[in-house]
Amino acid sequence: MPTHRYLVYTFYVGRALGGFKDYLDSFETVAEALDNLHAERNRYYQIVDSVSMSVVKEGLSIYKNFVPETPAQGEWDVN
Repeated sequence: MPTHRYLVYTFYVGRALGGFKDYLDSFETVAEALDNLHAERNRYYQIVDSVSMSVVKEGLSIYKNFVPETPAQGEWDVN
């Protein structure tokens, strides 16, 4: 069993090895896990909660700190 709550899996896009072969490390917080990812444009990551075994954050590591802004109501209306 991991010693920390959040498990980090990382691999190059299109070259996932699967399971433990893609395992990087475990961390106490999601922020700590993100800090330990190298920002590479072709590297994908998944952060998994070891308690619920669900993915809590994933994406390309170059955008690991990107937080999308929610558009104001009606801002994107087509009509």
